[in-house]
Amino acid sequence: MLRKIADITWRRPRLVLAVVALFAVGAGAFGYDVEHHLKAAGFTDSSSESERATSTLRDALGYDATPGIVALVRAPGGGALDTTAPSVRAEVARIAQRLRRVEHVGRVVNPLAEPRAAGGLGIARDGRSLVVTAFLSTQDVEDVGGIAATDARRTVRSDTLDVSFAGFAPGFDEVNDQTRKDLTNAELIAFPALTVLLLLVFRGVVAALIPLLIGVLSILGTFLFLRIMSSLVDTSLFALNIGTALSLGLAVDYALLLVSRYREEVERHGHGEVAHRATVVHAGRGVIFSGFTVAAAMAALLVMPQRFLYSVGAAGVAVGVLSAVIAILVVPSLLALLGARLDALTLRRGAPPVSATSGGWYRLARGVMRRPVLVALVSGGLLLAAAAPMAGVDFTGPSAKAVPPGQPSYEPGEYLTANYPREVTEAITVTVRGEATDADLAGFAGRLRSVEGIARATPFTRASPDVAFATLSARDAALDGGAQDAVRAIRDLAPPGAADVLVAGNTARFIDQKASLVENAPYVVAIIVVGTTMLLFLLTGSVILPLKTLLMNALTLSATLGILVLAFQHGWLSWALDYPGPDAVEVTSLVFLFAVTFALATDYAVLVLARIKEQHELGLTNEEAVAIGIGRTGRIISAAAVMIAVVFLAFAVSPVFFMKQIAVGMAVGVIIDTTIVRALLVPALMRLFGERNWWAPRPLAALHRRVGISEA
Repeated sequence: MLRKIADITWRRPRLVLAVVALFAVGAGAFGYDVEHHLKAAGFTDSSSESERATSTLRDALGYDATPGIVALVRAPGGGALDTTAPSVRAEVARIAQRLRRVEHVGRVVNPLAEPRAAGGLGIARDGRSLVVTAFLSTQDVEDVGGIAATDARRTVRSDTLDVSFAGFAPGFDEVNDQTRKDLTNAELIAFPALTVLLLLVFRGVVAALIPLLIGVLSILGTFLFLRIMSSLVDTSLFALNIGTALSLGLAVDYALLLVSRYREEVERHGHGEVAHRATVVHAGRGVIFSGFTVAAAMAALLVMPQRFLYSVGAAGVAVGVLSAVIAILVVPSLLALLGARLDALTLRRGAPPVSATSGGWYRLARGVMRRPVLVALVSGGLLLAAAAPMAGVDFTGPSAKAVPPGQPSYEPGEYLTANYPREVTEAITVTVRGEATDADLAGFAGRLRSVEGIARATPFTRASPDVAFATLSARDAALDGGAQDAVRAIRDLAPPGAADVLVAGNTARFIDQKASLVENAPYVVAIIVVGTTMLLFLLTGSVILPLKTLLMNALTLSATLGILVLAFQHGWLSWALDYPGPDAVEVTSLVFLFAVTFALATDYAVLVLARIKEQHELGLTNEEAVAIGIGRTGRIISAAAVMIAVVFLAFAVSPVFFMKQIAVGMAVGVIIDTTIVRALLVPALMRLFGERNWWAPRPLAALHRRVGISEA
């Protein structure tokens, strides 16, 4: 296949570029507005108890039993609010009436008109405010609730009172809007920074533009893919950010690999078909295997039920395949057309191009292989030490703390936390479904009030003949350990009568989120391990090298997550990153980072192993093949790692705390893998295993001879 690609990109490069250009135009035309078809967030598992509880109550009541939007009403200037004044009561009634007309609002409670319905919670302890609560008719508070929040801000206003909004729906709506802004901001940072770095690496303007072109084409293709996906299944907006970052990163990797190999072949054979064919066949193999390895790792996220994770997984699959295919078609076609003009507009004549074999990297590999045991122990120990903080990690999830300071709902949210019971914004809802008498429900309500960590519990209210619910308030914040312990204790209580008990609310949702991730994680790990092992076996013909790659990837991942704990939970980088979030690690991000870090680490492993294997099959000893392979890829991979880290860190400007954690985690993972792992552990372990690196059982060796890839 690669030889055919080499032929067509040499003989018909304009045709290939014209076809790709048509694809880009079509992708841009259909996918340009993709963000308007994507949904916010998506951190919940629809099969979890908390989601089933919410669905049960929504079906019985016609709306969610927990307020989704809280309108905070205060006197102008923050003075005392006279709730007995006719003008105030009339204006609050008008606000409530306007709120009832908001899209997706099923019920509104005005505490001045319905004090019993408000449960005595509608007026602040200091008498300076009141809250009008809106209960949504949708269960998807993270996305559809945002539509309601936007409509509420647009339609509910007052000339005489200060009205602001907080609650789960406004908060997620603002995070959603911020994510869209973050994508633009990151692109404005990443593209200029990449351009400068590419000019330094490629030494010429023409060559430096090639990776940017590949990145743009890959991004357009990803937009098209996500647009099609969104018409078939709910797709998270965050897939757009991750897809853009990965597209730019892989574009740099693959364009750098192809251009550097082309320069190397030109030095050997001169400009012509021989250099072109060698570039496509040898470097192209690494590109294809790398792209499909990234796709295989990201595909593991497709088994997760959370919209955020399966959307990002699907975007990663698309990016891996698109980046590899576009690079292997477009870069050789451009090289065929440019020829010697590739180095036009050179910035520094006489400076060594990135394609040149690095004597420093060669000598480093040789030095490491002279003391492989010592280097392996020291570098492995460093990675394990970096991973150690994971033992004390604290997890967090979606909550009011996800709203960055400066957003409209941030200050009202802080005010509500300080002046109202937690029930207003972080209620725990207990639903009883089935046969239970009023006496059963009264007795069960008494047991709920006695649960440690519960500050308040309302009597049960019947939503239908066989469904009743009570609202509870925890003493601690929704995601704190005390609130979680209280929810677990409630779930352990014996149910009243012959009924079932379902617990909902943000605390229950977080507990269920963690349980869902733990339940599905083995499938993610299995898919990544099997997919990576199979692809690396096809590339190398060895069973030892895939297993060592899995081990080294696990060390990279563990060290990355440990540093993430130090940076955000312990606050080591809070000052540098202007971090506004909780002192914990967002739990869903760990699953995402596992897949992405594993994918990128395997990506670099493929690029190094492909070159080492090429040298080994030419008859060189194991040690010399390793030294030459690292010498010829070290500069390329280190340059690519710096640039992809810059792309990821551009997304760290986001004030959304979990986006900041993801961006830093991806950048750290890339840097660790291309320094400690590829520069030290790889040559050390390759030296220790010697020729056994290339061992496979006879049946598998025979299989590789038939279906594997070989230089011979």
